[in-house]
Amino acid sequence: MEIYLPSEHVYNLTPQFDVNAAHDRIEQKKMNLVAGMLGALISRPKPEELQLTSTENRLEPFWLVSASSKTVYDRAATYTVTTGWKEVKSVTILGQEVSVVPQPKGDPAFKLTAVEHCVQDLHVEQTFDGVSGAQVDFQKYANFTRVEISDLGTFNPEGILLIPPQVRATAVVRQVTTEVVRPVKNAQAVHEERVNIETVDLNFRPVYAFEYEWAAKNKKVIVEFDALTGDVHTGGKKLQDQIKGILTRDLLFDVTADAIGTFVPGGSIAVKLVKAVVDRNK
Repeated sequence: MEIYLPSEHVYNLTPQFDVNAAHDRIEQKKMNLVAGMLGALISRPKPEELQLTSTENRLEPFWLVSASSKTVYDRAATYTVTTGWKEVKSVTILGQEVSVVPQPKGDPAFKLTAVEHCVQDLHVEQTFDGVSGAQVDFQKYANFTRVEISDLGTFNPEGILLIPPQVRATAVVRQVTTEVVRPVKNAQAVHEERVNIETVDLNFRPVYAFEYEWAAKNKKVIVEFDALTGDVHTGGKKLQDQIKGILTRDLLFDVTADAIGTFVPGGSIAVKLVKAVVDRNK
């Protein structure tokens, strides 16, 4: 089996809403958004009682991985062919006479042995939360403008909390690869086994988190605003003091020949790089 690895990329998705526009939208809806989360069914706060106490402008990571596989193989097969007439006693096929066998129901039939020449093609594309590693559908961000980060080690946008991925490339590549590395049934001979890891991209998406407090009840709630789609949801978290980590290419993009050997079953594996996995000079 041959596995081809791509060059990896890191992208920063460009926000469609700035933090001020997001705040204005939240302010217009805060009574429904915040009061509902605080359980204020009987005693509802007044708008002025819900005060914004902090804002977190952050970039959250997610992985995009796609892979395909191609297996070319031969498979032995036996075909049963019905003649179509009861009086048929034998049939000449490709210059060879073959006897027919009466059937309990229907017309006589004969068997042909053959070799089936098969190609199995599989393709999978998945996205994963960069912190939890869970498979999450982030395909909605596919068409948004993004800027490639050439030097991850020095990427530190001012005033923005950059959330380091807690899940490395190997973990997400493993999950996608197992979807396309599937055994073929009854193979007589395998002529080609190839897996293309086509995409291993780390993306950072902009999120604003607004913390509101109802001081009279000593209650707080965080509203998160998706700076790409404009979607809003409550029950969010502040990540400033929860996420720790270092951003380096060597640490995150750790897909190597040895690593692949741990999650591809069977036999020896020849790993061929389409392009260097990591440019060590960067």
